[in-house]
Amino acid sequence: MPPIFGDHMVLQQGVTLPVWGAASPGEHVSLSIASLSSETVADASGKWRITLRPLPSSSEPLVIVINGNNRLELHDVIVGDVWVCAGEANMASLLSDAPVGKESDEKIADENLRFFQYENSLHSSSDNSLSRDGYLVGNEACPRKGRWVVCSPDTAPAFSAVGYFFARDLRTSHHLPIGMIQCTRKHSPIVSWISPSGLTKSPSIPPSPDHDDRNSGQSSCFERLIHPLIPYAITGIIWYQGESDEGSDAPQYRRILPRMIRDWRERWGEGPFPFYFVSQAGFGDEEVSAVESYHTQPGNPVPGRALPWLREGSACALFLPFTGMAQASDLGLADERIPPNKLDVGRRLALLARHRVYGEEIMDSGPRYRGMKLERGKDRDNDKVRVDFDSVGGGLVLGVSPSKSEGFSPSLVTALKGFALAGSNRKWFPAQGRIERETVLLWSDAVPHPVAVRYGWRGFPNGTLYNKEGLPAAPFRTDMDQPE
Repeated sequence: MPPIFGDHMVLQQGVTLPVWGAASPGEHVSLSIASLSSETVADASGKWRITLRPLPSSSEPLVIVINGNNRLELHDVIVGDVWVCAGEANMASLLSDAPVGKESDEKIADENLRFFQYENSLHSSSDNSLSRDGYLVGNEACPRKGRWVVCSPDTAPAFSAVGYFFARDLRTSHHLPIGMIQCTRKHSPIVSWISPSGLTKSPSIPPSPDHDDRNSGQSSCFERLIHPLIPYAITGIIWYQGESDEGSDAPQYRRILPRMIRDWRERWGEGPFPFYFVSQAGFGDEEVSAVESYHTQPGNPVPGRALPWLREGSACALFLPFTGMAQASDLGLADERIPPNKLDVGRRLALLARHRVYGEEIMDSGPRYRGMKLERGKDRDNDKVRVDFDSVGGGLVLGVSPSKSEGFSPSLVTALKGFALAGSNRKWFPAQGRIERETVLLWSDAVPHPVAVRYGWRGFPNGTLYNKEGLPAAPFRTDMDQPE
């Protein structure tokens, strides 16, 4: 059987369960778990598949028995919700590297929280023995290239920190078993995560010549990490990726991320399962202008990191149903590509799931731009802009990143920062402003007739707009200008 089936695995509750593997052509295969049993015959290529009726959530250990010409037994199987945590370096960052949220051994041990992790051999470019189905090429045997592990002080340090904090919050809130399937690959552009057929359906996606090696070329992560899981039943996916798509690749992200979400949903065949993603953390110069240009310098054809455009590209996927975005633009460090604060990233992803999947009446997003209107000055030379927001929760407030060093008091934040205004000449200047109920009023002496607003439009944003629930406003712009 594929490696996703093994001891300590977590099965998805409440849905039909596909189970599959390899056998000799025509071999009779039977399967039993709890009170369920079923049987089938392997097809001419040796593949077999059985679909089990839904099982209720249970932490009571079960045994799966598969009989063919041989007998397989999978022990300590529990039933709960299964999530995939996928992406590159920020999702791959280990719990052992997270300075925030470390707990005592007694707290971290949790038999009902389990991770499936691919072994290092699957990530090796020298491993040529596997087909994309996870079977040995030319051999009916299934190699064990991944395994389920129970959360303990010994195993948890090697978990994805974001995935762990996300799962821990779900466990705390709802006490049901949680299984996390970790699919991570450092330095992997988004085109490496789309299936070959998904790329074929999107001719507008250009080739990626800078990422043509086996581990990061087009479809490589999909083939090696995602395809072997399909159609394993899941609740949904959390996604944190984009570091490899900075710069010249950033403007196309708005097309590729929605295509990838559609592609995975089509391949899984479960319908539009929840897909929650992270808007990239802040990184870069703290002393740049009010708005960061796409190019490194005016008139220079070389693009900068273009993080604002990458974040906007992520937000474009929100038009798809059952998607959500966790904001991390305020959680970065100016000089850290992989910032250490993964606790708040996981928590913000968990808020989306707790509200939208598990039905909790909680705020799951910071303020989001809804609209703007001009307010003419009395002397016709002092116009202002009023910006309206959704997701204001208990109200708009001045706030500070939870990543700020210990001892920093939020009361020290006395000014609204992060906004910029431009007139018809598209020259951007920092804006002054104040919060008025659920709106923000903006003005600038340098822009007597503003026509456009941007917020957080820098690689390392310095915005101070939050809601009372402590969630940051998402970067936005009201203009439609595009990089040259």
